[in-house]
Amino acid sequence: MDNIWRIHDIKLADKLTLNKIEKLLGSVNLKSDIIEECAVIYDESKNVIATVSRYLNTLKCLAIEPAYQGNNLANKLVTYMIQRIYDQGWNEVFVFTKPDYFSTFQSLGFNIIYQNHNFAFLTNRDDLFKNYLDYLAKEKTNYNNASVIVMNANPFTKGHLFLVQQASLKSDFVYIIPVKESGSLFTYQQRKTMIELGIQEFKNVKLLEGSNYLVSKNVFPSYFLSSPLAVIQEQTNLDVHIFVDYIAKALQIKTRFVGEEPYSLTTNEYNKTMKTVFMANDLNLIIIPRLSFNEKAISATTARKLFIQGDFDELQRIVPKTSADFLKKLDYLSYQKLSNIDDLINKDY
Repeated sequence: MDNIWRIHDIKLADKLTLNKIEKLLGSVNLKSDIIEECAVIYDESKNVIATVSRYLNTLKCLAIEPAYQGNNLANKLVTYMIQRIYDQGWNEVFVFTKPDYFSTFQSLGFNIIYQNHNFAFLTNRDDLFKNYLDYLAKEKTNYNNASVIVMNANPFTKGHLFLVQQASLKSDFVYIIPVKESGSLFTYQQRKTMIELGIQEFKNVKLLEGSNYLVSKNVFPSYFLSSPLAVIQEQTNLDVHIFVDYIAKALQIKTRFVGEEPYSLTTNEYNKTMKTVFMANDLNLIIIPRLSFNEKAISATTARKLFIQGDFDELQRIVPKTSADFLKKLDYLSYQKLSNIDDLINKDY
């Protein structure tokens, strides 16, 4: 019987099979999400009875037809997709999942970093998480009034620079933690370099290594949550609790700075929810009004569009000279050929 349960890779252009997968997801109160790879198991009649997907190094959309649960299909699919993630060069696998699958992933060596009654965030390399917290503790300074900025800097704009300036003025010391996800237009190393070049003037600001554990809202999945608002709330809960329970404790800080969000309803709601949770945990969230140019708040989305267009004259009006000089050295024409360029430009951060 075991030979029946073969795993099949699905091409994302195969709309017929994707529709079957969506139907299976719906039958177990899940829905489709952004993915890069997908695998399924069929029954004898070619019906999809089990599926799992991935986006970057995150497992997504695990679903088993109820009639076939108990056949070890979840373990087979998860083990298979973990190997696919490793084949892509990653050394760690994340999963966000609802309570039904907590024990499945724990039996495969995953450890819970955060959980509530709706979902859990797990890693299969708990040692890497502990190593990162040890690193933060070693980087800690002895200033009482220290603060943190978490930023994507995709790219590093004059708005980001203004945020750093304000935090520097209002704090004895400022740590910057870049988000380390790989789903941005610019790579982690490119973004980190732009931040590093842009903050050289500040004597009380330190750029730390980025974190995979402060999860970007663009990586956080929506497939098991009921509404866009629920996604915002749960992703905020995840970010806040990892920050409160781990990051802030390791660095011994009480304050985090963020930029005001005049354009994105999603990010604005995120900031409001974060402030509420921070207050409940005796932490300070300071929201700095966004820097404007031509009566519009400076936007990293606009900066990405100008870069792709090769309009460096206009771009240097909204990014520091250090970022402009860095971006001019990149081959913007090669970015235009990326298949997902529109998504990379318009992502909401």
